Amino acid sequence: MVPIDDKIVYIHLGERIKKARTDKGLSLRELAAICDVEHNTIHEIEKGTLNFRFSTIIKISKGLEIPLFELLRPH
Repeated sequence: MVPIDDKIVYIHLGERIKKARTDKGLSLRELAAICDVEHNTIHEIEKGTLNFRFSTIIKISKGLEIPLFELLRPH
């Protein structure tokens, strides 16, 4: 099995979240309000620089109306 670099996982997750957010026409602040998450937290997750709580990703998944597995799937 090939080892997975955590940083790459965070970056890919962030890219998927940002794409889903922008595809829905939502700003960071709008998504943050929907998810009850700080907009700075979403921004850092989108950049792949935040070691996040899984519960935060669940909130974002629900806020974006995207199944969690879609955000977490491998590239």
